[in-house]
Amino acid sequence: MIDEVYEVGARVSHDTYGMGRIISLQGTQSAQVDFGEGAKHIPLPCAKMTAL
Repeated sequence: MIDEVYEVGARVSHDTYGMGRIISLQGTQSAQVDFGEGAKHIPLPCAKMTAL
């Protein structure tokens, strides 16, 4: 399995939260993602989240 590479501003799809946009990264540890109804901190790597 190849680890996903995430960038601020990138769109992502999450199995639980749906479509979102990365608004900040904390190194390779976590991403803050805006899913429209609020931001969530997602620990990385995350098997449920895919970069688009």
